[in-house]
Amino acid sequence: MAALDVISASALAPDALAGLELHFLEAVVTRATVPVLLIHSAPGRYLSLGRYHLYSGAAERSGINAFRRQTGGRIAGAGEGWTGLALILPTRTALLKDETAPLRPEQIMNRYARGLLTALRALGVNCFYPGRDAITFAQREIAMCTYNVNESGAMIFEAMLAVNRGMEEVVHDLEHFDPESILPCRMYTPESATKLVRELDRDIEFNELADAITAGYEGLLGEVRRRELTADEAAQGAHRGRALASSGWLNRLGAASTRTSTGICTGICTNRIAAQLGSIEARIALNSDGMIEAATLSGDFIANSPAIAQLESELRGHPLDLASVSRAVTRTFSHDGNFILGAGELSNIVRLIAAAK
Repeated sequence: MAALDVISASALAPDALAGLELHFLEAVVTRATVPVLLIHSAPGRYLSLGRYHLYSGAAERSGINAFRRQTGGRIAGAGEGWTGLALILPTRTALLKDETAPLRPEQIMNRYARGLLTALRALGVNCFYPGRDAITFAQREIAMCTYNVNESGAMIFEAMLAVNRGMEEVVHDLEHFDPESILPCRMYTPESATKLVRELDRDIEFNELADAITAGYEGLLGEVRRRELTADEAAQGAHRGRALASSGWLNRLGAASTRTSTGICTGICTNRIAAQLGSIEARIALNSDGMIEAATLSGDFIANSPAIAQLESELRGHPLDLASVSRAVTRTFSHDGNFILGAGELSNIVRLIAAAK
């Protein structure tokens, strides 16, 4: 039996992608399916927002659409000119070979990026993973990777590869989609970003790229089985995708940033810091007694979603001071399974939250 199912979908709408990811995250845990590698693209121009970006606007503006990923990290491109992959496993190390010691969260990213690196090198583009969330060629960013581990322990690793549209175009798309510059994104030039067709000096079809990615992950994770989506999987993806969109998933942090359990607060305190991947912001709602009623951490970081939910819960009901915040952060991230990447030392998160005004 193959260790990994590979499904290629060259025209998969982001809502259906999100629904399929939710379906497969459940299916791999119950062993209804083996681990899945979903290689995908979509018609249209999209911005892929991270799980933790603060956004409360429309899903479309000026012909550019936005959707929210299951994973954290920076804003990336999607749709035309981009190819994405989603690797879905029952645990974070389910298919890794010859790993005798526990892997740190940043090592998990390193391991699962290797399949994409192998694919790109086989195509003639000698890329590297220098760390954090970027894959580069000649020190120019060509792909972005990220991951999440959910409540059941299932993991989704995602990568977004610039094929004939890159981060330079994302910057311009953001200018039209988000003229108020609410969404964070660094500036990119031809010296700091690139795309696959530029480095290959030729066009490349989706199927050729998907074959290379498949071979790259087969070498990393074991024997693969290429197959199509089943009728049930397609239906599950469509149903769950519509339900997720109807739930306000795109705007969930925009609404949550000012919501409290009682509906009563005396004000919103905020603070933002520059971090390793971009910026991170804390928004804290205080009640009339000066206690934290609600907390939202947003921005360019990668974390397992239960950890962020736990941190926000640990903060509630306590004063906004250094000691209370430090205890909440320590309790959250002393748990072996919890992690946050892109913030540096945990003391940076403590200071970010405690200094909110």
